Amino acid sequence: MDYKTLTEVNLNAVYELFKRNESFYSIPLDYFRRGTFGDEDFDPDLALVLADPKTNNIIAALIAVNRAENCCIKALIVDKQFKRQGIGKKMLKEIINRAKNKNEHISFINFGASPPNYWLTGVDLRHTDLLFFLKKNRFKLRETRQNLTVPLKNLDLNPSSEKKGFQYERVQTKDFEELLEFVRNNYGHSSWPEEVQISLIYNPPTTFVAKNKGGQIIGWATHGIQFPGAFGPTGVLYTLQGKGIGSELLKWCLWDIKQSGLERCTIMWVVGNTIKFYSKSIGAYISPVFYEMTKKLRR
Repeated sequence: MDYKTLTEVNLNAVYELFKRNESFYSIPLDYFRRGTFGDEDFDPDLALVLADPKTNNIIAALIAVNRAENCCIKALIVDKQFKRQGIGKKMLKEIINRAKNKNEHISFINFGASPPNYWLTGVDLRHTDLLFFLKKNRFKLRETRQNLTVPLKNLDLNPSSEKKGFQYERVQTKDFEELLEFVRNNYGHSSWPEEVQISLIYNPPTTFVAKNKGGQIIGWATHGIQFPGAFGPTGVLYTLQGKGIGSELLKWCLWDIKQSGLERCTIMWVVGNTIKFYSKSIGAYISPVFYEMTKKLRR
């Protein structure tokens, strides 16, 4: 098969292929671009594009990135009229061979989440054909993840600029460094510092912060990282948790999302009792559910 790579020339065509064949969610072109060329781990060798030799129209694409010891597939798309011809299987085999040859330390290939810059948290269970395709190709279920959906249309949101001695505001340029230091110091074990940093490139930034009486940042909440309307990450100083700070920051983000004209918010990658909190406080419900699918590349 004569594979091309993803370039500025064919990016729009690959994006249109993605839009035509994705039934459950959409990613604006600028987010699609950021998740490819804007990803620091983007490698042209791991972005396969296939064109129909008769028409030269793009009919399939596989986009992956190299994250340390794992190769992460962000998207595998075959145009509907070309499915069940073995194209996806051949592309998957090709990307596995390239990943193994490129980095001897790569031991797994995953489908789904590739923080800090990702679109999905795994295989959406509504994509039944993709789920069974990966199972057939010896991918194993590693973890189940949930997103939550929040209807915004009838949600009464009145976030406060000051409440119980804490101040709330959209993060200002002068506070960028303090914010990133706060996230690194308190949640540095995760990809959250990098995710928050992405929010700062927007105008205006899509992060809100809480400050104490001394003007120091003691919590934050971010939205719009994975796609417009996506909420998270968020965190509050451990010693101040349980005082309603996180709830107020959530309201600010939901308010901001609603102001942009969207009618729903997606809370990303929610686990444990946090699901119950969101359900009770803002009427969030589980949807959709994802599987993280993994295949071992080396014995």
